[in-house]
Amino acid sequence: MIEPIEIRAHHLLCIPRFYRGGYDEEFAHNMKEICMYIRKHPNTKIKVLVGKLDNFCHKCPHEFQDGCVQSKKIGKWVVSQDEKVANFLNIKPNSIFSAKEIFNLSLEKINEDTIKSVCKGCIFLSNCVKVGVNNSFKKELNKN
Repeated sequence: MIEPIEIRAHHLLCIPRFYRGGYDEEFAHNMKEICMYIRKHPNTKIKVLVGKLDNFCHKCPHEFQDGCVQSKKIGKWVVSQDEKVANFLNIKPNSIFSAKEIFNLSLEKINEDTIKSVCKGCIFLSNCVKVGVNNSFKKELNKN
């Protein structure tokens, strides 16, 4: 996999809670592959993007050139999600971290109450809250 892996700020919340349901099949397969790679390679470099398409977006059925075409409203909402998460984690756009470093920061600072606030309006919110953080993701990320 090419490093750094580019990940939108809001996807830092999605990855540890990814359960595969409700997504387009190609998008879900791509997301699973990246998530598994990160789990097995915790020192992988991650570049955090704000308002730009990442390695997940390129397999989304709503991706077009440089933005979301599902709707302008959703496209703007997704950018605002990136901004909220980056601000909440106090990280600058295009910052590069190890996967272990950035996901531990995310898991440390963001709990179920924060998710409900930051991700308000997301169609996957109820599932993320119900599923919670994948404990094996956290364990593999920190195995060394």
